[in-house]
Amino acid sequence: MFVSGGTRMTLESREPVLPSVGALLRRPAVVVRHEVMASLREAGFIDVLPAHLGVFQHPGPDGQRPGVLASRTQASKQAMNHLLHQLELGGYLTRESHPDDRRTRVVRLTARGWAANEVIGQSIARLEREWSRALGEEAYAGLAEALQQLQRVLDSQRPGRH
Repeated sequence: MFVSGGTRMTLESREPVLPSVGALLRRPAVVVRHEVMASLREAGFIDVLPAHLGVFQHPGPDGQRPGVLASRTQASKQAMNHLLHQLELGGYLTRESHPDDRRTRVVRLTARGWAANEVIGQSIARLEREWSRALGEEAYAGLAEALQQLQRVLDSQRPGRH
């Protein structure tokens, strides 16, 4: 395999080889992360780090147990608790006792956390509008549906397999 003008090609046929889906998903994810971080900085949330974005990922942390957030981001419980501690110190969230089980903690966003979450949502919505216009509404809707189907497949797999 060799690269010609930025396109991977096989040596045998000199036919372009499409990048893997994983590789194709990486760049949009990097763009989203960059745009969200830039929007947070512009809005004055300079203490939010890229690692914190996993806590804010859809559907958001409010009302969730730290273990659920760790599982969602494929982080250890210790790593998630470290991120939650940092965000708690920054005034973005609190950890409270679960109303039904005092031994369990749940995350609650503060007003500052909700404001940061709003900036994140607006940034992502802006990107999605741009991408929908660029691809066309039908193609973009198809992409979104295919990714939702992939998400359901990943959700149905055993933990640790993906």
